[in-house]
Amino acid sequence: MNLIVLERSKIYKFICWFLLAVLSAGVASRWTDTRRALFGVRKGVTLEGESMARLLPEEVGKVVTELAKLYSIEPRNAGYFSETGEVIPEQDGRGVDIETTVARVLKAASGENVNLVTYAIPATVGKDYFSPIFQGPSTHKAASLTINVAWGEEELPELLAILKQYGVKATFFFDGDWVKKFPNFVRQIFKEGHEVANHGLYHGHPVQMGRDELKRLILENSQLLKEVIGREPAKLFAPPYGEFNEQIVAVAGNLGYRTIMWTIDTIDWKRPAPEVIFRRVIDKIKPGAIILMHPTVPTVVALEEIIKALKSQGYSLVTVSELLK
Repeated sequence: MNLIVLERSKIYKFICWFLLAVLSAGVASRWTDTRRALFGVRKGVTLEGESMARLLPEEVGKVVTELAKLYSIEPRNAGYFSETGEVIPEQDGRGVDIETTVARVLKAASGENVNLVTYAIPATVGKDYFSPIFQGPSTHKAASLTINVAWGEEELPELLAILKQYGVKATFFFDGDWVKKFPNFVRQIFKEGHEVANHGLYHGHPVQMGRDELKRLILENSQLLKEVIGREPAKLFAPPYGEFNEQIVAVAGNLGYRTIMWTIDTIDWKRPAPEVIFRRVIDKIKPGAIILMHPTVPTVVALEEIIKALKSQGYSLVTVSELLK
């Protein structure tokens, strides 16, 4: 008798569990239908021609994420091919704005077709990287002071003080051998907001170097500068001695560096009178000018008057990277 009661109890519990499961499934199903009606995509809405009707926001997100993988295109940098001497131009890529696309699908009216929201991804190396840069755009009254540093540490403190006094940021191109001797100077210059760039691992003659040596000249100095300042230096290369040819510019460009020359050469390394340096700048100044200097005594003497004269003419003095924007 007790066994029969026990079996009946089990049967009743099973029936109750089963009915509860059926009821719960029904409620869950009705709740899902209700959610789709309240929060899902409207009927007839398509995305790139594919039906999105009644999908919930999280489901739309998954669909858009998968479509983004198909529609996205990686940008392609410009490149120089030594075998043909040809520069292949850059090609911008394409990305998909997933959040905006999802929002548009969820807001779409019945019967509306929505397209993926895309944006351009610019290549980091353009065709212009394979030509030397002698000046920036002439559309604004801006110019850059570039200071090549392979010697002259004695004059740097006063030179930096003048730049700081007038709120001027310059671009310093450092020689690797000098960096090894004076890393603290490089850190100070970087911390004061100036641009740190590449003047080669050592002051050799680039026109006499092969491609592998040119790569070493640029990349090893870049790594050295990164270790000193704690971040990547600007991808700007001022060749030692101002030497350049097609190969030098091509190697730099393929590495993602712009080869920077000058608009105005102060020829201050010959240490002319400060008045001569001043006149060389003021007589040739024009919008977009890149002004080449070195840390010499006459340069420091002339620098304050040069800055004041250029500012009085309405020029802003910016880094090379800023100028090239």
